[in-house]
Amino acid sequence: MRLGTCIALELAACASAIGGVWVGVGHTVEVAGAYLSTHEAAAATYAHASTLPVRMPSGRIETGPPPSEPVPVTVTVFGVNDDALLEPIGDAPLTRVKINHGGTSLSLRLEFANGARAAFKPEQIHPQSDPRREIAAYRMDRLLGIGHVAPAKPMKLAVAELEAAADPATRAYVIGRIRDESRPRQGVLRGMAAWWIPEIRDAKLGGHDLYEAEGMSLLMSYLQIGAQIPPPVHHLVEQFATCIVFDVIIDNADRWTGSNTKVSPDQKTLYFMDNTLSFSKFRHGHDGNLKPFMRMQVFPRALVERLRALTIDDLRSALDISSDDSGLGRLLDDDEVRSILQRRNHLMERVDELIEKFGEDAVLALP
Repeated sequence: MRLGTCIALELAACASAIGGVWVGVGHTVEVAGAYLSTHEAAAATYAHASTLPVRMPSGRIETGPPPSEPVPVTVTVFGVNDDALLEPIGDAPLTRVKINHGGTSLSLRLEFANGARAAFKPEQIHPQSDPRREIAAYRMDRLLGIGHVAPAKPMKLAVAELEAAADPATRAYVIGRIRDESRPRQGVLRGMAAWWIPEIRDAKLGGHDLYEAEGMSLLMSYLQIGAQIPPPVHHLVEQFATCIVFDVIIDNADRWTGSNTKVSPDQKTLYFMDNTLSFSKFRHGHDGNLKPFMRMQVFPRALVERLRALTIDDLRSALDISSDDSGLGRLLDDDEVRSILQRRNHLMERVDELIEKFGEDAVLALP
């Protein structure tokens, strides 16, 4: 079943993502190309988000977004207040700069004299890595009360400072990549700095990676009406359900293309990492996001309720960095912001269809 009957195959590289061959990390560039050049089918176009009927928590139907409701302070999986993690980043001289491996875009690991560490994604030539998107994903995560995206902020650094702190063991390589792939402005490189998660592993379920067909099939079997989730993996499955919904909302086309589902060493905490290939103007989203979503039958109740209450003003407020002095610029344009609500509304249509068929308690069975 699809959302309506007219969602086109928007991302050919992900067409076999569920129940078929999964795209490896080496195809990130191809995925980015498809993401940036693919268009939704005209038949899939809906009205502007502000005119769409939205089912309110009470069950009545109203035109336009529901009233804004305060979002409670998020307790994140990082265990420390966001400001406490972000403030030390950039508050001391750089001591070491390394290249983060595992992807095709330019990502730097920064170490500062005060002990702070950060992942830094600058403005660069690679279209699949827009640092603004990573900050927007962090802001959306907190707006929705999820707390699984590492805190991130805009940052600007002098290219000379970065090169001077290049890791001595790989100095020529680090400097070469910065010069070849970054896009500085007048000697200054602007980008996104995210708090460095100390230790991560590839997520597995039943011994399978989640980008493999076996791992995803097992996950989907747990997200069916009435399915019994084994206690040892119950909390991880809940987090994956939240991640799938989140990816539809932000239209992250890169979650299932390789090793982009990372967890804590004990396999209990899922981190929503690598969100730079997100926030298209698509009103449904990419097929790679919709495939797992359309196979789900149970959802996190708290997240669904927050999505119902989401308004355009909430989004504009959460995504505003106009007071920032980094010069990075707007996180999203107006059409990209409105598309978030479009995707939310289509997602709610699917959830409400399931609620009508199976009942609210059965569908909103996760916390």
